[in-house]
Amino acid sequence: MPKTIKHDAKADFLLEKGIEILWSKGYNGTSVNDIVKAADVPKGSFYFYFESKEDFAVKAIEKYFNGHFASSKVILEDRSIDPMKRLLDFYEFRASLLKGEMECKMGCMACNLASEMAEHNEKIRTAILVKEQTVLSLITSVIQEAQDLGKIKNTMTAEVIAAFIEDAGKGSMISMKEMKSAVPIDNFITMVKEVLLK
Repeated sequence: MPKTIKHDAKADFLLEKGIEILWSKGYNGTSVNDIVKAADVPKGSFYFYFESKEDFAVKAIEKYFNGHFASSKVILEDRSIDPMKRLLDFYEFRASLLKGEMECKMGCMACNLASEMAEHNEKIRTAILVKEQTVLSLITSVIQEAQDLGKIKNTMTAEVIAAFIEDAGKGSMISMKEMKSAVPIDNFITMVKEVLLK
């Protein structure tokens, strides 16, 4: 097996193990020792795959979005389905993950890191922002499609509606974690359905 494939496979394995820790403990609460211990590799080998913990975090953000947004992206991009249904299915799908697999405790790793690090680390802030803007752009395009078809009567621009929904979603995840309850997410979904996407 060529070295590049081995290298990529090992780096990906470290990312997979490290994401779990970053997600639960945050950037400052995660050490390189934590990552290599979880992956069961020598500490020195970490720096063969990553320049620093910061570099690891940036690559973890990339992997996180590529993995966790893949399924919901398929929902938004399926133009064989009515755009309003795609939007509602998208938000319901994300809510079900937060309430189900994550048991209202984890929230979004990128949101967690942004809250912790945006003020202190430009590379991490930018890595998150670029990915979030990609997601936002896709949501905006589907809202615009629904508006063009008369499915959404809200006269605000698709950009404003999408940005507000995403910002409100971040806030609901913070409240969800504080309360350890699905209520903030359920309230968010209700507002999306009954007010914002009307």
